[in-house]
Amino acid sequence: MRKSNKEAAETRRAIVAAAADHIRRTGIGGASLSEVMAAAGLTHGGFYKHFRNREQLIGEALVAAGNASAGMLGAVRAEKGRNAALDSYLSAEHRDAATPTCPMAALGSEAARCSGETRAAAATVIEQMIDELAEDPSSEEARGEAMLDYATMIGAMTLARIVSGTPLSEQILERARERLHR
Repeated sequence: MRKSNKEAAETRRAIVAAAADHIRRTGIGGASLSEVMAAAGLTHGGFYKHFRNREQLIGEALVAAGNASAGMLGAVRAEKGRNAALDSYLSAEHRDAATPTCPMAALGSEAARCSGETRAAAATVIEQMIDELAEDPSSEEARGEAMLDYATMIGAMTLARIVSGTPLSEQILERARERLHR
């Protein structure tokens, strides 16, 4: 029996959400379509009813993960302010999460080696995060500051994850928080 358009859209969203979690845990190269489909409660055979290819799914998953990350950052910023949002991002909880929140900190260097559609999705996420961090996204100066902030955040989180379990990891996060606070 065919699914309704609404059911098909819900299934597609479930696949994208499963892929977003999966790629942040395993990396883009380690993203198995069979595992993604199983995590969504589906079989591998149904994949091509929803996506042209693996790259389309990866791109949509990156954007979905970026939406979630920007949404979380924005919610903390709106409720508690900019420094609290930065502290949340540069926290031990974020560093130690089994599924990292920020797709660029988890996948940035890997996304840089991907082809067009995946890189375009990564660029969308980067733009979104910069806009979320910018005090005034229409101001070039504010966007420039946000670019530096985001680059510092990603770099610090990536390095802290590499040396996780050592005192250096917490020192990196602490110094980045200190540098970014205004």
